[in-house]
Amino acid sequence: MSSQVLGFSLPIRDNRVLTLAAGALWQIMPRRTRGRVPVGSEAIYFVFVLGAAYFAGFHSSARQATPGKMAFGIRVGDMTGARIGIGLAIARFFATWLSGLVLGLGYLIAAFTGKKQALHDILCKTLVVNKEATAEEIAENSDTMPITGGVVAISLVWALVPVLGIVAAVFIPVYQDRVMRAQVTEAIVKAEPFKKEVADALGSRRPIPAGTRKIDSPYVDSVVIEPSGQVTINLSKERARGGQVFFAPLATKGGIVEWRCWSDGVAQSVLTAACRS
Repeated sequence: MSSQVLGFSLPIRDNRVLTLAAGALWQIMPRRTRGRVPVGSEAIYFVFVLGAAYFAGFHSSARQATPGKMAFGIRVGDMTGARIGIGLAIARFFATWLSGLVLGLGYLIAAFTGKKQALHDILCKTLVVNKEATAEEIAENSDTMPITGGVVAISLVWALVPVLGIVAAVFIPVYQDRVMRAQVTEAIVKAEPFKKEVADALGSRRPIPAGTRKIDSPYVDSVVIEPSGQVTINLSKERARGGQVFFAPLATKGGIVEWRCWSDGVAQSVLTAACRS
């Protein structure tokens, strides 16, 4: 028979069961707590007690497994695979909190230990094994012990979560800036005809066509031409985070108007090069 020690299983299904149980128990508790969400130290105490009762109770039971572990065909035992007592099961529960620190590295080290033990199993001298494993099979296991496909899949997901979180934290802001830059650029391009109105008026020494204009862009609420010739682009708060981009005519040389551009409430990183201070 192939090796039977399976190392660690992540309690994803158990957490779902525990969440449902917590909600149900909270509703049947005395009237002073019923219908109210636990907060602060009360919530922490409630989670600790319920979690300890759930995991320690199941792990020290005859089945030696929570419903989540039962689903994967594995169980918790001592170094021989035998049933552990309630005291050790409670200690193991609290030790899992150490394994969860620093992106769950305490769980991931199970991939590199001889008995596929996570940090909490090493500290408590326990194992997670195939439910059919005998004491002899567990004792004879080597460093090449296989892990079932289900446990591998869950472990990979657990390992990928912090990695994906880091990637998202880096690339999502970059993507959002790129999208916002495209929106602001579109707004500036759409406002070019109004700048041309001002330039034509200045070139022909006519009055500036002041007033509020609407443009066909979901990213702009309005464009305002001031009597001075300043063009103000009011970005949409809902679609483009709001803010304003300003263009003011500085001088006319050879019929060409030079413009000064600046902004208010708009990140420099999303502005066109001409509008960055």
